[in-house]
Amino acid sequence: MKNCKLCKYSTVCNDLPAICILLPYLAIAVVVVSLIYLFITQELI
Repeated sequence: MKNCKLCKYSTVCNDLPAICILLPYLAIAVVVVSLIYLFITQELI
């Protein structure tokens, strides 16, 4: 799998190749959700 060479978790990638593709989007989603959570909590306080 050529994509798995770019993936840091190559051992996981060999089992589940979709993780290599979804990992960057998952990281972005976590950052966006955390920013929204912080914004909402700050506005409520």
